[in-house]
Order: sequence, then C-alpha cells, then structure tokens
Amino acid sequence: MLKILIITNRTEIAKKIINNILISIDDIKVMGIANTFEEAKNLIPKFTVDLIITTEANIHTFIKNNFFSYKPKVIIFSKSKIISSYPKNTLVINNNLSFLEISKMISLFISTKIIKTKREKVIDLLIKFGFDFKLSGTNYLLDSIMSTINYNKSFGFERVIKDIYSEVGKANNIDGDIVKWAIARSINYMYSRHTKESYIFVENYFNIKYPEKPTPKTIITLISNNLNLD
Repeated sequence: MLKILIITNRTEIAKKIINNILISIDDIKVMGIANTFEEAKNLIPKFTVDLIITTEANIHTFIKNNFFSYKPKVIIFSKSKIISSYPKNTLVINNNLSFLEISKMISLFISTKIIKTKREKVIDLLIKFGFDFKLSGTNYLLDSIMSTINYNKSFGFERVIKDIYSEVGKANNIDGDIVKWAIARSINYMYSRHTKESYIFVENYFNIKYPEKPTPKTIITLISNNLNLD
C-alpha cells in the first residue's frame, strides 16, 4: 500500500486530486492533507509516506532542510514548464491537463518510480530473517526501523533508539518500554524457529555466528543504514 501525503493550502486542489484522480488508482492510501510545511514536518515521519503530492514548488528545499535521509517521490502541480531543476524522483504536472491525463501520468510515475517502497523492503527482509508478523513486537520493529530511516536529529544512537521506542509507543497508545520488550520477545521467537543450518542468512547480514542473536539496536541500525544507501 503506497502512502501519500498532500501538501497544499489550496483546499479545492486537494479535493480535486483525491476525488477525481487518486480514487481511480489502486493500492494507495492518503495519510493526510497538510496546509503548511510545518504541519507536513510532523506528518511525514509519523506515517513514513512514500509519495508527496503538492502545489509547493520549493518542496525539495523543505525536504532537504528537514529530512537529510528522507527521499520520497514527489509530484508537483504547477503551471510552470521548467522541470530541469527538479530531482529525478519528481513529476511536474500542468494544472490545466484533464483528470484522465493526470491520472495516467501519476499511475505511470508510481509504477516506474515507486516499484517497491522501503517499507516493503524492510518487510521482505524481516520475513527472510524469520520474523512472525502475527507478533506485535515484529510490527513495532518494522515501525522502529522506518522511523529511524527518517530520523534526522543529530543525537547519539542510544538517544535515537530511546526516542524511536517512545514515538512508536505513542502511535500505538503504549509505553516505550513495552515496545522494547515486545521487540526483544519477537527476536527471541525468530531465533527459536531456526536451526544452526537455517541461520545462515541472519549470520551473513548481521555478521554474527550462531548461537548469537542480533540485538534490537543491531537490527534497527543496520537495516535503516543499508536502506538509506539505496
């Protein structure tokens, strides 16, 4: 499911985008509408959005100044035909095009530029490691990794992890310590499902040897760092 955030102070544009364009595209979810960059700054890391649709031409400056590791795809609605200055992960759409033309352009952009999101890549990895998504701890681990990928504060990593557990806890209406405990429990369960022979993928990825288990810190750090290099 592709997560989308709309950033615009033009309510009529937001309604047209949702009601006439996005409604015809499969496997997407609009996480919210931000009227200002200040609102967007809080929503982007909360929902780890994959695509931003906006009428703000300076969107990339905002992203660069606030999220140094965050690189979502961007669609800009504009009357300007100057697109050479925008990064490759950007689609500029003329406001005067028909809804059908715009819908086709967005669908093509999604299928060619957002084939697999980072969230999907993390899920694939966790499944390969042997994690069970029926456990709440595995889902908290996923959320923690995604939050770390988009984290831009210059604290030491111990502080980052503490903050991440707290944020994931708030999003799930539980204490951060419960998040930490549930993740540890999920790791223990993952480990118990392996034999020495089946542990090879985990060993190679985390550079450990059976019967050593990867810690929550190791898993969150290594996966988030690796995906930030994509």
